Amino acid sequence: MGSSGIIGLLGVLGLAAQFTNAQLEPDCNPLKAVCEPKKALFEENYYIDFTKQSSPPSGWTIANNEVINFTPNGAEFTYGKKGDAPNMWTDFYMLGGRYDVEMKIAPGQGVISSAVLWSDVQDEIDFEFSGNQFGQKPFPPQDGMWSVETNIFARGKMWDGAATYQKDTFKPAEQFHKYSVEWDEKHMSWYVDDKVVRSVQAKDTPSGFVFPQSPMKLQLGVWGGGDPDNNHWTVEWAGGEIDMKGAPYTMLVKSVNITNKYPADQYRYTDKWESRFH
Repeated sequence: MGSSGIIGLLGVLGLAAQFTNAQLEPDCNPLKAVCEPKKALFEENYYIDFTKQSSPPSGWTIANNEVINFTPNGAEFTYGKKGDAPNMWTDFYMLGGRYDVEMKIAPGQGVISSAVLWSDVQDEIDFEFSGNQFGQKPFPPQDGMWSVETNIFARGKMWDGAATYQKDTFKPAEQFHKYSVEWDEKHMSWYVDDKVVRSVQAKDTPSGFVFPQSPMKLQLGVWGGGDPDNNHWTVEWAGGEIDMKGAPYTMLVKSVNITNKYPADQYRYTDKWESRFH
């Protein structure tokens, strides 16, 4: 059990997460099976500058059969051909804190860039971007302000209003911005360049849903929401079918900074009920 007394079990076994209607599928869901304990972030602060890396850094796992290049521009996540889904995630989890991701999203109709907090019980707190602003018109927007989608999944389910779209970032496919999530037992907030763009209070969680309360890892990546093999609704949500004539499309991540509210050694479930803040 972690030093903070928090109970939970999360983790990924080095295998690529699967996208299911844009929702991530864990390798082992501790609400349905007995899973091994997983590593927690013991430090209060974590920072990595991807522009200083030349190979995959320790503490991160790259999805099977995918390639991420580490360059002076940052970590490059490239959608170059049908089926590409370069993703990378931390091999540690946190239960509460703040995550800052400095990134430039991938352009391209139907190409989805994301920064996602998620757990093996499928709690999830997301930033998602479409390379053509989810098909919203006019595009590109005349004022340069693009829509950001923020999502909440509670054990794999969304309530009405859990996903929102707001015009909160300026030319995100051309410029780097800092996208942040702050989350604890009472609230979650999303920031763009340190400006709060959305907040949700735990006390306002709709009946029948659980406020996200299981330790999460951070996953960064790009995938083809507009792949014509996806179902119609996913393609429409993503902004239409991907124009492969314009490929490759690349998302860049310069850095990640994490402030850990509850340092711990590991997380473990003692039964198949959800973990909670304590």
